[in-house]
Amino acid sequence: MKAKIYLDFNSTHPPDTAALTMAREFYFTHFANSSGLSLESQAVNKRIEETRAEVAGLIGVAPEQVIFTSCATESNNLLIRYFHANRKEKIFRVFSSPFEHPSVAETLRLLPDTEVTFLKTDKNGSVDTAVFTATDFSEFELVTMMAVQNESGGIMPLAELMNALPGGHPPVIADFSQALPKLADNAPAHLRPDLPGLLTRKNFFLTATGHKIGAGFGAGLIVAPQDSRSLTQGALFAGGNQEFGARAGSHNAEAIVAFGAALRHKLAGNDFEKWTAVTRAFETALLQKISLPHAATVVGSGATRAPGTTLLLLPGIAIDFLIMALDKAGITVSTGTSCKSRSRSPSAALIAMGYSESESLSVVRFSYDQNLGAAEIAFTAEQTASAVAKLR
Repeated sequence: MKAKIYLDFNSTHPPDTAALTMAREFYFTHFANSSGLSLESQAVNKRIEETRAEVAGLIGVAPEQVIFTSCATESNNLLIRYFHANRKEKIFRVFSSPFEHPSVAETLRLLPDTEVTFLKTDKNGSVDTAVFTATDFSEFELVTMMAVQNESGGIMPLAELMNALPGGHPPVIADFSQALPKLADNAPAHLRPDLPGLLTRKNFFLTATGHKIGAGFGAGLIVAPQDSRSLTQGALFAGGNQEFGARAGSHNAEAIVAFGAALRHKLAGNDFEKWTAVTRAFETALLQKISLPHAATVVGSGATRAPGTTLLLLPGIAIDFLIMALDKAGITVSTGTSCKSRSRSPSAALIAMGYSESESLSVVRFSYDQNLGAAEIAFTAEQTASAVAKLR
């Protein structure tokens, strides 16, 4: 095949050309600062508010619950640092899944006077939800649980967690960066949680970013409870009153407009059943082509996963050279979680699942949407198997 095959959607979704073109055209003619008082500034601000209302409608919340940021990393940091600064006890105790994005995990690791209790998991990435009812959440000041795992695509039991939490529970931050682009009308309930219901809960916060849905870089969001105006005291940056006072910094109007359009296009185009069938076909082709199938494993295959993510464990294979071989064949893949793909340190998520350090460095991640074709599947499987055979 001459055309390149991009299989790194979990890191950055390919651009939604229509959304980005429309947003750029808007910026070319409406480039005034949205915080100004001029008619031109008001026109930009009006478009931002229209996008806020559109995004809110797609998710099922009120517009005032949507706070635009620059990315999910900013969103997660803003929330975590706010709750840390306003903690009630000297020690900031956090209950967390072991699969969090580095913008959560690293922030918690670096904050002073912070102790993290991690949820236990098995080799599939599944957790025992009975732990939720057995845990005294009054001991914690924050709970973090991403909706869909970056690496294996495992779906976390967010709804079960929220149902088990008592009244007056600590704040919950749910990173939806991987889940948002996979929502579909025909998806089962475990992948399509009752977001409007969850977001009416006090102290539930959702974060996401635009480059995971094809909107390009520069816009993320927080969806906060309607009574969360206290976030105005937790801005990471001083010097402005944007986004209800929750953050300072001129709006990236172009990125925000693209976010709204890309999210609308993505949710309208998703077909869960087709995506699931493509995932099954892709993984079957990989395992059938690679010799010694017992030595190739799809991580998390026994768990409930979102479609479009295949984390392939290849013990003893030099993954760096495998990626180079696939690059040469025109196939783009990744070694692990978003924002850590160049890291050669062991994956914290895989270590938590019970894999060895060596195994956690022997994985390659393929991520894709429901439009991955049969010819692309066959070619990728053949090239991967060929490279593995040579490296083995």
